[in-house]
Amino acid sequence: MRLRHDGWMLAVSLLLAPLIWFVFNHTALDQAMIAPYYDAHSRSFPWRSDPFMQTVMHDGLKMIVVAVGVVVFGGFVLTYIIPQWRHHRRPLIWMLVAIAGSTELVSLLKHVSGMHCPWDLAEYGGYAPFERLFEHMPVTGGGRCFPGGHASGGFSLMAFYFGLRHVHARRAQIGLVVALALGMAMGWAQMIRGAHFLSHNVWSAWVVWTFMAMLYHLCPPHVARPSTPEDAEFNGS
Repeated sequence: MRLRHDGWMLAVSLLLAPLIWFVFNHTALDQAMIAPYYDAHSRSFPWRSDPFMQTVMHDGLKMIVVAVGVVVFGGFVLTYIIPQWRHHRRPLIWMLVAIAGSTELVSLLKHVSGMHCPWDLAEYGGYAPFERLFEHMPVTGGGRCFPGGHASGGFSLMAFYFGLRHVHARRAQIGLVVALALGMAMGWAQMIRGAHFLSHNVWSAWVVWTFMAMLYHLCPPHVARPSTPEDAEFNGS
């Protein structure tokens, strides 16, 4: 199997970054998307402490992501027990690093971020002024609410796309769709609660994809082997 050039993955990140920044920094899209979940009369987000949103959409979906990570780790351990699974060892450990590394990177960015959650903003009954991305440098005691951490859990499952794309293209594509859908669902749940804006979740997806694209470029989950006469015959050469 000869690995193709995959520089387009990083190119996508470079092209999308200014577009995402422009859309959210020069429009009121964030406010428009979160407006249906804010009650102006009570000056609060009614779904913030809803049991379903907290137990199922927050804790439950997070546990699903954790369970997937445990299964991947279990598969990795089994590659040392089942000889026939040895060739799965590298992609499995790659996916583990991608899942853990991308979510930890988002967590680190949140920790140093000066941006607040919607429910902390004065226009939504809180105390802090609204600031756009890069409007001010992070300051001590900032909001620590950007990018979206909960959504990053779902987006981290994009690791399956990168880990499978050269051996099971169809499964990789399905994995990508599922990861994006789960990440947006987890992010949307936080929007409903007033915990994040849409931009927080979109940037979270961007951070996760960019991290994995760089990891894929520097240390791919599959090692290309030299082409053989059989490969040439198969490819019609």
